[in-house]
Amino acid sequence: MDVYLVRHSAVYNPNKLCYGQSEIPLEENFTQDFDWLEEELADVLKTNSIFYSSALRRCTKLASCLSKDNYIIDDRIKELNFGDWELKAWDNINNKDLNNWMADFVNFTVPNGENFITLSKRCIQFWEEIKEQTTSDNIVIVTHAGVIRSILASILNFPLEKAFDLQIDYTSITKINYQKEYSKQTIQYINRTR
Repeated sequence: MDVYLVRHSAVYNPNKLCYGQSEIPLEENFTQDFDWLEEELADVLKTNSIFYSSALRRCTKLASCLSKDNYIIDDRIKELNFGDWELKAWDNINNKDLNNWMADFVNFTVPNGENFITLSKRCIQFWEEIKEQTTSDNIVIVTHAGVIRSILASILNFPLEKAFDLQIDYTSITKINYQKEYSKQTIQYINRTR
């Protein structure tokens, strides 16, 4: 089974807002990204693939395009919940709290939000479930950078503190091959972009 982790297109965020689980528009030319992804995944899209998407519109728009409106929404693959920081300008977030989060984003819980451990646990639960229950040869998951980093950190067995060492660009593709009979996960490539 080949699994393609696809990050959503670039968002339109001129005011530099914190937007984890908030809805935010895509950049004006986002369909160009969709065209590139359709070309890059052309062989996969011709097969009987299964598509999953975060519930956020920046992902469902892309999932809808790639799957011809045949995708499954799963809330476990949403981005980090930034709680009280959602849709606040990064410059307007309390400096002490922001510095504490930056010093320990894995454990620091944003007020009324979640920490990276919580995000990682829900993502890994999703990942383990699809590995064991899916019978399709190809799975495409349209999601967020935090989710992709969590899954990769789990596969590579490295600390979440190092997750941001992995560059995951907008509309990038990360490919993982999973051999169920051997429980073997192989990362084929990370962050393929045009």
